Amino acid sequence: MKPSCRIVSSDYLDRDVYLNICGFYEAAGFQLLEAAPGDPDLLVVLRGDNGTADQDFAGPIHLYDYVREYRVDWARRYPRALSIALVSLGEPPQGPADPRLHHVRAYLPVIPELWTCPSPALRGGPVHVSNYKRMPGDPFQEQLLALIRSGRVAVHGGRWELVGVRTRPLSYRQANRLIAASTSCFGLMWPYQRGTTLSGRMWQAPLNGCFVFSEPGTDLLGCPGVIERPQFDAATASLPFSSERCDALAQEAATFWRRHTEMIASALDLALQLEPDGASIRRLRRRLLVWDLEFRLQQLQARLAAWLSPPLTALRRSLARLARSLGLHPRQIQDRRRGGPHQ
Repeated sequence: MKPSCRIVSSDYLDRDVYLNICGFYEAAGFQLLEAAPGDPDLLVVLRGDNGTADQDFAGPIHLYDYVREYRVDWARRYPRALSIALVSLGEPPQGPADPRLHHVRAYLPVIPELWTCPSPALRGGPVHVSNYKRMPGDPFQEQLLALIRSGRVAVHGGRWELVGVRTRPLSYRQANRLIAASTSCFGLMWPYQRGTTLSGRMWQAPLNGCFVFSEPGTDLLGCPGVIERPQFDAATASLPFSSERCDALAQEAATFWRRHTEMIASALDLALQLEPDGASIRRLRRRLLVWDLEFRLQQLQARLAAWLSPPLTALRRSLARLARSLGLHPRQIQDRRRGGPHQ
């Protein structure tokens, strides 16, 4: 019987990371439990942590602190855990050593087969695929915004209307396909993350042959295809990349991330199946497609609501004016509908 594993995140679920983690632990021989009662054999915690759930879990725990947002005393957070493996690019935890806590200097498992799209016949670029970040005065965001407004960089994502740029949110699948159709993209990290972790673009874009421009000091692993630039300027946006270079990058990145994932498995004492299970990959890809369809439906519903709201509001106001002209109070109208005392 396979050992069981439950994957949790206390504050937010990065679905691209979640799919990689699912593929990783399935390849290591675990059965994934999503909503089953009882404790699993292994608890996997994603992102940082700001919750109190599972604090009494008494088995082994694997922690992936790839966001670098919280400072957590993990031994105190999980006082009953049998062992705690902390996977993070940050420094090992400070303070008194706890024999249960083991630090693995790594980023995240990445399953290349999940994210590689067929190479398009003609690539465009450069792009920036991300929601707008509220970072007042950040020089890299201001430089990137200038490139977007000048038309040198195409931006895709949500909340850009805050700075006068019209665009729409994307599903994870849409973002993946946009990157795959580009020769290059701009990454943009939160200031507190620069030099402490990696951007998701640093693995997803190169796997599709898309080069990544990033802020200085952010490429902590020497990732293939990541190009640090002292500033985001027109010269950066104009750098050319041939189809041959893009195709070669995709192969190099796949090899790099497979090796990195195998290193994590070895450090966690997991026997990883080197060749991915085709059925598992197809199942995870279907989940990505389902999320994409759900996202598109939500966006359609939001647009319909926005389109219907003005005429419905105008109709309600017209009816209210008509009622007032007839000497009817809104309460009287409601009582008439219900067969109340005014009928």
